[in-house]
Amino acid sequence: LSAITPEILGILKNQEILAINQDPVIGTSVSPFRWGINADWTSNDTHPAQFWSGQAQSGTLNTLDVPSSMTFNLTESPFIRAGRQYSVRDLWTHTDNGTAVRNFTAERVPPHGVVALLLKDAGDEPAGLYPACSVWFECTDKNGTNVGG
Repeated sequence: LSAITPEILGILKNQEILAINQDPVIGTSVSPFRWGINADWTSNDTHPAQFWSGQAQSGTLNTLDVPSSMTFNLTESPFIRAGRQYSVRDLWTHTDNGTAVRNFTAERVPPHGVVALLLKDAGDEPAGLYPACSVWFECTDKNGTNVGG
Protein backbone atom coordinates (compact mmCIF):
# COMPACT_ATOMS: atom_id res chain seq x y z
CA LEU A 1 0.00 0.00 0.00
CA SER A 2 2.96 2.36 0.34
CA ALA A 3 3.08 2.81 -3.45
CA ILE A 4 -0.66 3.28 -3.96
CA THR A 5 -1.65 6.07 -6.33
CA PRO A 6 -4.15 8.75 -5.29
CA GLU A 7 -6.52 7.48 -8.00
CA ILE A 8 -6.52 3.92 -6.61
CA LEU A 9 -6.86 5.22 -3.04
CA GLY A 10 -9.87 7.29 -4.14
CA ILE A 11 -11.49 4.19 -5.60
CA LEU A 12 -10.88 2.18 -2.42
CA LYS A 13 -12.29 4.98 -0.24
CA ASN A 14 -15.40 5.73 -2.35
CA GLN A 15 -18.13 5.51 0.30
CA GLU A 16 -20.97 5.19 -2.22
CA ILE A 17 -19.35 2.24 -3.97
CA LEU A 18 -18.50 0.65 -0.60
CA ALA A 19 -22.12 1.04 0.52
CA ILE A 20 -23.29 -1.00 -2.47
CA ASN A 21 -20.57 -3.60 -1.95
CA GLN A 22 -21.37 -3.98 1.75
CA ASP A 23 -25.16 -3.81 1.49
CA PRO A 24 -26.40 -6.19 4.22
CA VAL A 25 -29.89 -6.52 2.72
CA ILE A 26 -29.27 -7.09 -0.97
CA GLY A 27 -25.74 -8.49 -0.87
CA THR A 28 -25.81 -9.89 -4.40
CA SER A 29 -23.35 -9.14 -7.14
CA VAL A 30 -24.14 -7.51 -10.46
CA SER A 31 -24.50 -9.55 -13.63
CA PRO A 32 -24.47 -8.64 -17.32
CA PHE A 33 -27.75 -7.83 -19.05
CA ARG A 34 -26.33 -6.79 -22.44
CA TRP A 35 -22.95 -7.44 -24.02
CA GLY A 36 -22.73 -4.26 -26.13
CA ILE A 37 -20.50 -4.84 -29.16
CA ASN A 38 -20.61 -8.64 -28.87
CA ALA A 39 -23.54 -11.00 -29.28
CA ASP A 40 -25.12 -11.62 -25.86
CA TRP A 41 -23.74 -14.51 -23.82
CA THR A 42 -20.47 -14.69 -25.78
CA SER A 43 -17.00 -14.67 -24.28
CA ASN A 44 -14.47 -12.16 -25.54
CA ASP A 45 -11.39 -11.42 -23.41
CA THR A 46 -10.72 -8.03 -25.01
CA HIS A 47 -14.34 -6.82 -24.99
CA PRO A 48 -16.30 -8.33 -22.07
CA ALA A 49 -19.97 -7.55 -21.41
CA GLN A 50 -20.58 -3.80 -21.27
CA PHE A 51 -23.90 -3.42 -19.40
CA TRP A 52 -24.36 -4.80 -15.87
CA SER A 53 -27.05 -4.55 -13.21
CA GLY A 54 -28.09 -5.93 -9.87
CA GLN A 55 -30.74 -5.32 -7.26
CA ALA A 56 -28.74 -2.43 -5.83
CA GLN A 57 -26.96 -0.85 -8.82
CA SER A 58 -26.42 -0.66 -12.56
CA GLY A 59 -23.30 0.12 -14.48
CA THR A 60 -21.65 0.31 -17.85
CA LEU A 61 -18.14 -0.57 -18.95
CA ASN A 62 -16.61 0.95 -22.07
CA THR A 63 -14.43 -1.82 -23.52
CA LEU A 64 -13.47 0.29 -26.53
CA ASP A 65 -10.22 2.20 -27.07
CA VAL A 66 -12.11 5.48 -27.59
CA PRO A 67 -14.57 7.49 -25.46
CA SER A 68 -18.14 6.35 -26.00
CA SER A 69 -21.67 7.36 -25.08
CA MET A 70 -23.50 4.27 -23.84
CA THR A 71 -27.29 3.98 -23.94
CA PHE A 72 -29.52 1.27 -22.53
CA ASN A 73 -33.27 0.77 -22.23
CA LEU A 74 -34.14 0.59 -18.55
CA THR A 75 -36.26 -2.53 -18.98
CA GLU A 76 -33.28 -4.45 -20.38
CA SER A 77 -32.27 -4.88 -16.75
CA PRO A 78 -34.36 -7.51 -14.97
CA PHE A 79 -34.46 -5.26 -11.89
CA ILE A 80 -36.22 -2.30 -13.57
CA ARG A 81 -40.00 -2.19 -14.01
CA ALA A 82 -41.94 -0.76 -16.94
CA GLY A 83 -44.08 2.27 -16.30
CA ARG A 84 -41.69 3.70 -13.71
CA GLN A 85 -39.12 6.47 -13.85
CA TYR A 86 -35.85 6.38 -11.94
CA SER A 87 -33.60 8.98 -10.35
CA VAL A 88 -30.00 8.46 -11.46
CA ARG A 89 -26.97 8.89 -9.18
CA ASP A 90 -23.42 8.54 -10.50
CA LEU A 91 -21.48 6.82 -7.73
CA TRP A 92 -18.05 7.78 -9.11
CA THR A 93 -18.69 11.50 -9.57
CA HIS A 94 -21.11 11.76 -6.62
CA THR A 95 -23.63 13.62 -8.77
CA ASP A 96 -27.37 13.33 -9.27
CA ASN A 97 -27.98 13.03 -13.00
CA GLY A 98 -31.69 13.69 -13.29
CA THR A 99 -34.49 11.25 -13.93
CA ALA A 100 -34.42 8.45 -16.48
CA VAL A 101 -37.62 7.54 -18.30
CA ARG A 102 -37.36 4.38 -20.41
CA ASN A 103 -33.66 4.78 -21.23
CA PHE A 104 -30.44 6.32 -19.98
CA THR A 105 -27.28 7.46 -21.73
CA ALA A 106 -23.93 7.66 -19.98
CA GLU A 107 -22.15 10.38 -21.95
CA ARG A 108 -18.45 10.34 -22.80
CA VAL A 109 -17.44 7.20 -20.91
CA PRO A 110 -13.61 7.16 -21.12
CA PRO A 111 -11.80 4.33 -22.96
CA HIS A 112 -11.97 1.23 -20.73
CA GLY A 113 -13.86 3.38 -18.19
CA VAL A 114 -16.66 2.41 -15.84
CA VAL A 115 -19.87 4.19 -14.89
CA ALA A 116 -21.52 3.02 -11.66
CA LEU A 117 -25.12 4.21 -11.36
CA LEU A 118 -27.63 3.94 -8.56
CA LEU A 119 -31.18 3.97 -9.95
CA LYS A 120 -33.95 4.64 -7.46
CA ASP A 121 -37.64 4.38 -8.23
CA ALA A 122 -39.00 7.92 -8.63
CA GLY A 123 -42.65 7.08 -9.26
CA ASP A 124 -44.83 6.51 -12.27
CA GLU A 125 -43.46 7.60 -15.63
CA PRO A 126 -45.22 10.59 -17.23
CA ALA A 127 -48.72 9.83 -18.51
CA GLY A 128 -49.41 9.37 -22.19
CA LEU A 129 -46.23 7.57 -23.26
CA TYR A 130 -46.88 4.79 -25.74
CA PRO A 131 -46.09 2.00 -26.29
CA ALA A 132 -46.16 0.83 -22.70
CA CYS A 133 -42.48 -0.06 -22.92
CA SER A 134 -39.62 1.07 -25.14
CA VAL A 135 -38.72 -2.56 -25.93
CA TRP A 136 -41.97 -4.50 -25.60
CA PHE A 137 -40.51 -8.01 -25.32
CA GLU A 138 -38.35 -6.92 -22.36
CA CYS A 139 -41.25 -5.21 -20.62
CA THR A 140 -42.14 -6.26 -17.08
CA ASP A 141 -44.92 -4.65 -15.08
CA LYS A 142 -44.60 -3.46 -11.48
CA ASN A 143 -46.03 -6.78 -10.28
CA GLY A 144 -43.44 -8.82 -12.23
CA THR A 145 -45.66 -9.95 -15.10
CA ASN A 146 -44.86 -9.38 -18.77
CA VAL A 147 -46.58 -6.47 -20.48
CA GLY A 148 -47.56 -6.26 -24.13
CA GLY A 149 -46.27 -3.38 -26.30
